Amino acid sequence: MLLGPEADPAQAAVERPMPLETFVSRLEQERAGSTDGTHCWRSGQQISLPSIGVLGEAIAPRRTLGEALRLFARGFPVLQSNSSVTLEVTGDEAHVSYRVLDPRIWPRRADAELTLGLIRGICDRYAVPREAIQDLCFEHQPDRDLRALARHLGRMPRFGQDENRITFSASALSHRLRAEPPGDAMEPAKRLDEALVELRRQTPVSQRVHALILSQMQHGLVNQADVAALLGMSERGLRRALAAEGQPFHAILEECRRAHGFALLVRGDRLFGEIALLLGYSDQTAFSRAFSRWYGVSPREIRKMGAEEVSVIR
Repeated sequence: MLLGPEADPAQAAVERPMPLETFVSRLEQERAGSTDGTHCWRSGQQISLPSIGVLGEAIAPRRTLGEALRLFARGFPVLQSNSSVTLEVTGDEAHVSYRVLDPRIWPRRADAELTLGLIRGICDRYAVPREAIQDLCFEHQPDRDLRALARHLGRMPRFGQDENRITFSASALSHRLRAEPPGDAMEPAKRLDEALVELRRQTPVSQRVHALILSQMQHGLVNQADVAALLGMSERGLRRALAAEGQPFHAILEECRRAHGFALLVRGDRLFGEIALLLGYSDQTAFSRAFSRWYGVSPREIRKMGAEEVSVIR
């Protein structure tokens, strides 16, 4: 197992980080080798917090589920690169979503099941009952008998969705830890903040811009001014930083559009006009012209080629 109750946190702390595509690929191989349809979910649900390092240590003493999940979402970058976890509350529903931002990494069934299982495991620490879970969504399509997984989850997940998401009653966010929190909550939270600051310091601005564009593209946020604001920089400061790295904003944006647009074309059935808007093009004509230039064929022909799609983990 790559992760789980058998994981050795001391060993993990000294090993070099595994590239995300390697991690996802190995999880897929492990999943393919198991006849248990609940394997990845159960593995995630059983992950011990100490085994995920400084993030787990910071989560462990949080008194309420809401505090724990907000910290998990904020600190997830120290655990896994080029990925996003968000917690949103709408009305009486809480939604925790997970995405690998790199659209070239596909398929990614196992890591989605593992990560949502980990989130469910955190909920278990706060006595969240099965009936509080209102919905479960996965990006991937079902590829095996789902009866065992549905029995374990207490419901049939929805597949082929825009994101991997677990939805539960917002009232569960106020659930308190089953037992008295272990140790001091401030010190591990401080170490997590320091780890996030160090990660930010070590990550090139161009790489942060790339990840941010991919995370926000589904909301239509692709302009330089908004990206600069989210990074806490002025637009002029962002231009200077990217120029120093030889990565102008327009080049990063075009690469994100190319990769994300290709994934949208071959892995779904969205209308071309909708894809154009998601990628930030003014109209479908501009979108078609760009993709014809990049691939030598029209978006319609790219969609027909979906079965021949190339992935970095295949």
